[in-house]
Amino acid sequence: MKDRRAAANRFQLGLVLALAALLALGSFWLLDVMRRGIEDSLPAVQRTEPDYYVERFNFVRLAKTGEARYHIAGERMTHNPQDDSYEIARPVMKALSAKRPTTTIVAERALANSDMSQVRLFNNVKMERPASTSSRHLRLISEYMLVLPDDDTMKTDRPVELVSGTTVLYGTGMFANHATGEFSLASKVRGTLQPRMTQ
Repeated sequence: MKDRRAAANRFQLGLVLALAALLALGSFWLLDVMRRGIEDSLPAVQRTEPDYYVERFNFVRLAKTGEARYHIAGERMTHNPQDDSYEIARPVMKALSAKRPTTTIVAERALANSDMSQVRLFNNVKMERPASTSSRHLRLISEYMLVLPDDDTMKTDRPVELVSGTTVLYGTGMFANHATGEFSLASKVRGTLQPRMTQ
């Protein structure tokens, strides 16, 4: 008789515990549904402030062969989550190639997309390419430049000044392809060409 009562008590206790567990799970489910409903009804809050920054950063893009193709550095890089872009203070870009002299571009600031394949340089943009056995020293100055490092090209729609040796050219709008050597000025082209010395 005692065994039957003990079994019945155990059964009742198990039933009460099972019901309590079901009620607890149901409460958690109901709270989760209510929380989701409230979050869905609230307007989405878009982040407008940068979410992180890096001081004195260095970014290097490698070619498939493992060699460095170009290098981007700066005093500070700030990430903007709205469009996954980067703002760079005092950027320094270097195009690296075993076949050509290293070209260096500096500016006051830059905006780059998420994978650094498009870099927009602003304010006091200067490009320097040292002299080599096949080319003279080259300096280019503008207030804006779009650099596409993966394509080895750069362009601007603003005025530019180009100095190569004793030759000085001015124009508005420019396109340059470092890989092919293509270079063009779009409009308002003028300049000074020094004659070659003959012996």
